[in-house]
Amino acid sequence: MLPRVSIVIRSIARPVLADALASVGAQDYPRLESVVVGASGPTHPAPPESVGGHPVRFVASDAALSRPEAANRGLDAAGGDWITFLDDDDVLSPTHISGLMDATRNAGGAMLVYTLARVRLCDGYTQTLGQPFATLQLYERNFIHLSMSLFSRDLLALGCRFDETLHILQDWDFFLQCAQHTRFHFEPRETFEWRADAGTSGAGAGANQDDARFAQYRDRIYAKWSAHHEALADRVTADLRDASTRAHRGDVAGAKEACRHVLTYSQNDPFALNLLAMLQRSAGDYATARSTQELACSVRPRDPSLVYNLALVCRLQGDPDAARRHCRQALRVDPAFAPARGLLAELGN
Repeated sequence: MLPRVSIVIRSIARPVLADALASVGAQDYPRLESVVVGASGPTHPAPPESVGGHPVRFVASDAALSRPEAANRGLDAAGGDWITFLDDDDVLSPTHISGLMDATRNAGGAMLVYTLARVRLCDGYTQTLGQPFATLQLYERNFIHLSMSLFSRDLLALGCRFDETLHILQDWDFFLQCAQHTRFHFEPRETFEWRADAGTSGAGAGANQDDARFAQYRDRIYAKWSAHHEALADRVTADLRDASTRAHRGDVAGAKEACRHVLTYSQNDPFALNLLAMLQRSAGDYATARSTQELACSVRPRDPSLVYNLALVCRLQGDPDAARRHCRQALRVDPAFAPARGLLAELGN
């Protein structure tokens, strides 16, 4: 029998809930339920009992609920083996859940999988959100929307819950909790539409962007997780220092192994990937070095030194157009980054 999936919808009874439920009803995955949490309180009307043949469970409340309170009510009511969320002003493509469930079968035991999102603003502007996972980067910023993710209910048994003191960014904190227990698995599917300026959290875009409020809660998350972040960064730094020492002594195989060891506990660590790519490049394995460096850049896209190193390997591989493109990318991030400017001059604009 296929695993059961629960889609938790925190609703404040806006008319857009009908669109969200319709997108759930259109899902081609056969074994799922919606859990609608009436976060606006006792006046929230009951939703339909089913959509598209999929059952809808209603969680009523005697009082208005905050976002994390409503999320936890949804977790408590969800009966699925796997759980995801959908805000009442967003929508899913019909293959969203089936694609996420396909990802679980490719995940190598990871208890959380996620994909890409299509961000859409009311003026018609769109862009793609998402990137491969990196543990270290998650401590710096969140790059996963709740609706992009699907997680095993086993994580709930391990204590993962939404922090009810965080009125926004509680999803980021939840992912950091999950990261203490599991690797994350990413696949570049784009089957969720986030209407980023339609909400009221202040953590979106356009009219839904409150920089001061965002900074307040971001700093609270930084403080909450600072010890974990610092411990991981210190461990990575020590192990990569050992890898560099091995490389300088001529023990290239040992240096590579040290880099790979870092990647076992700091998933897709950009600094371990960068050093590993440099070792592969020095050994003349340009194709592998380019692939490794591309991954480093994808998880830390605003680091000009990583992008510059990608330009170097592209030049060595005989791809000057790509090398120029990456030099320009590094200079967009930091116009004063001299190595990229110098290489671009060598290559010819």
